[in-house]
Amino acid sequence: MILPDIIIYLFAAATSIFAVSIIAHVQKCLEPIDKIKIIIVFTAIPVLLFYAGTSITGLIQSFYPEMDSWMMIVVFLILGVRYILKAFKWKTEERFYDYTQWRVLIGLSIALGMDYLILGLGFKFASYNYLIVLILLIVFAVLAILSGLFFGKRTGKFEWGNRMLYLGGLFFVGMALKGAMQFFNLL
Repeated sequence: MILPDIIIYLFAAATSIFAVSIIAHVQKCLEPIDKIKIIIVFTAIPVLLFYAGTSITGLIQSFYPEMDSWMMIVVFLILGVRYILKAFKWKTEERFYDYTQWRVLIGLSIALGMDYLILGLGFKFASYNYLIVLILLIVFAVLAILSGLFFGKRTGKFEWGNRMLYLGGLFFVGMALKGAMQFFNLL
């Protein structure tokens, strides 16, 4: 997997963190310490779940070594469709959480991290530099949180989150289709 592909996948995954960060700041004016908690928790748990996903895939590959890039294509296609459906169904105005509570932050970050678990499953089927992916994953998560908090405070509009989820889903579907075309030697 080449670096531009990795960047696109990680950007697409960060759109879900961006969406929740917007909601966090629109619903409640956050103190600086609360913003720091959001950054730490919304970054650490998805990174750990990404690692768990790569570990699970390593176990699967030890039993089924013939699984290769076609599995990555399926995983990313499912993730893309999931993001697109979430963008159309998610009514952010109806979801109110107290983002200053640790249990709320951890629960939401685990829910967000499920996408990163799936991302880790897909990434393990590709060849890549693990350290670069982890560094980029952390950078994209922090940037998504900061920009989400900024847009949430400045605009006060939930719709930006849904638009970014839709964009992330399109990126995942597009990259999965690109992978399929490469798999079948059409590209």
